[in-house]
Amino acid sequence: MYSLVLLAALAPAAPEPAEPSGMPPTQMLASIDGTGKLTLTWVMCNCDYPGMPEIVPPLPKGEDKAPEAPKVKVRSMTVTTAELSAKHVTAYTVDGRPVAADKLATMLAKERSVLVVLDGKKVDPILLQLYKDDTLVLVPPAHSLNVGMGGYYGTPATVVPVPARALPPVEIRGVPDRAPPPLPPERKP
Repeated sequence: MYSLVLLAALAPAAPEPAEPSGMPPTQMLASIDGTGKLTLTWVMCNCDYPGMPEIVPPLPKGEDKAPEAPKVKVRSMTVTTAELSAKHVTAYTVDGRPVAADKLATMLAKERSVLVVLDGKKVDPILLQLYKDDTLVLVPPAHSLNVGMGGYYGTPATVVPVPARALPPVEIRGVPDRAPPPLPPERKP
């Protein structure tokens, strides 16, 4: 029994797994029209930042203390659409098979979710392990989409593929619908 413990203690440790290299892909919606124009759509969160101002509703007339209002947290999203010629984009599937330009146009005749590589290089296979083998990976020219490059705090953007037409209308309450009164003119002595 002691020999088994001794062998286990003397056995070499398992090697550390390799860290992924390069940028991870970004999820976007993609389609190609009849003229060969590739349209990519993505949504980015305009995240909170320190010192974000709070909106204080005005006091009701004749009252010196405002009634307690509910706390509201507002998030802002930006929908971005980029259009470029599909001939400048290479494509392959997650399992590494290249996709020909004519087949890509057929596959993207209808809008669908894809992975897009922003740095123009092939994605490290470690970063693609969670996706199905037939998922499309598009590689446009390096940094041509300007997504997540130099974003807030220098971090890559996190995007959620949601088409613009699916976003609900936003209603803002508690903000006065009239401008504040003008300041009185300065009097000269």
